[in-house]
Amino acid sequence: MWRSDANLIPKNLDLLLVQPSLDFTKDLNALMARKVEQDIIISNCPPPGIGYLLAIAKKNGIKAKFIDMVTSKVHAEELYHFINISKPTLVGFGALTIQIKHAGVIAKEIKNRFPKTLVCAGGMHPTAMPKETLDEFSALDFIISGEGELALLKIFDHLDKNLSLSSIPGVATRENPEPGGEQIKDLDSLPFPAWDEMDLSLFHGIFPHRTKLELPMWTSRGCPFPCTFCARPLGRDRVNRSVASVMSEIERNIEEFGCESIAFIDETFIVNKKWSSELFKAMIKRGLNKKINWSCETHVNISSPELFELMKESGCYYVFFGLENADDSMLRDSGKMSKTATVKNAVKWAKDAGIVVAGSFIIGLPGETDETVMHSIKLAQELGLYSVTFPIAIPFPGTHLRQQALNGEHGLRLLTDDWNDYDKQYPGVMESVSMPIGRRLELQKIAYELNPKNKIEDYIKNLSMRQQTETAGCI
Repeated sequence: MWRSDANLIPKNLDLLLVQPSLDFTKDLNALMARKVEQDIIISNCPPPGIGYLLAIAKKNGIKAKFIDMVTSKVHAEELYHFINISKPTLVGFGALTIQIKHAGVIAKEIKNRFPKTLVCAGGMHPTAMPKETLDEFSALDFIISGEGELALLKIFDHLDKNLSLSSIPGVATRENPEPGGEQIKDLDSLPFPAWDEMDLSLFHGIFPHRTKLELPMWTSRGCPFPCTFCARPLGRDRVNRSVASVMSEIERNIEEFGCESIAFIDETFIVNKKWSSELFKAMIKRGLNKKINWSCETHVNISSPELFELMKESGCYYVFFGLENADDSMLRDSGKMSKTATVKNAVKWAKDAGIVVAGSFIIGLPGETDETVMHSIKLAQELGLYSVTFPIAIPFPGTHLRQQALNGEHGLRLLTDDWNDYDKQYPGVMESVSMPIGRRLELQKIAYELNPKNKIEDYIKNLSMRQQTETAGCI
């Protein structure tokens, strides 16, 4: 292990990619809380976006490494030790909103200790607000907004030629803080994620696959649905890979890594029914349904009994639906474009096909009342889901919901822009005149008490205790 032997740390790196954490114990506890059954070790998966960047780097002679500070249990000091020896030209952080302050703190210390090292960030949060992220975190030299695969090679080419990065599409700098970006139209042109550059034993899967190894896969990018609470970081235009490309990656994952389960993590898997049917039939014809099982997240509007039966035959064991609410008018106003009757049909058809079904309901979208929350809780009970979560509505950067809160629409108001609090389960960062944050948390507690399958309430209690301790100045 490199932490016990400095000779194992590579020298003169071009690129070090980092998933940041200032407290990996807390972050690991959060992952533990998301598991549903006791025999599931933890709920996590290797990051495919990082996997693609590593593959691009490897293919083009860019010397790159990846450190996930959570799963590898890496302290900040250990990261600085690695940087001191490896001397990367560029350190890049992948960051969700809840991770961005961690990235900012670590970036500042990197710049203090290694001022010549360039530091950037990419991912959901920087993509949604590149200028604001640069303004808030002065240690970041630039932001990669959107799909990083297109920008990566151009960045190193510009660095080699001592050219400004400001002209690269998708790269935000202080000279050009709103860079726009490009969508990759030919996903088949990308190399498959470089899983060989990660310790896959640290990633136990995001769904209850109960196999030796689950790997995530994108078959498309982009989402056509206009949900107000989603930022759609990859755009509204959905771009599909070819069935042949997806089949090749599945077979590569089986042959090279011993993969026994695939988690399709498209924003809306099976939205293209014709393409999906072709894929499932190809999996059956090739016998892959006898070698792996698979799972996915999808939308209730794009389901049918026949499609679920084909999914089951091709190896599907689990599907997750974002159900969001039991009130049709709230589903309409939130851009979900579904109805309660559609929800009931989709769940029934999937279960009739022999597929395990899980889902989530959001508490606190515009128009929410005690009555609508209780209707959602009742519907969750009626559906008989394998597991169900009740996240608090979060106005994430880049979402229409955030703009509504900023404008005070529907009586909404933001409570904080402390990104560390932007967790879907606790403590909540938005309220409304009709439903203050305290009531939202009370209703969430009731929801979990009446749907006791999940252990997320333990996570909420742990976070609450930790926050009280921190407020008392004990940490």
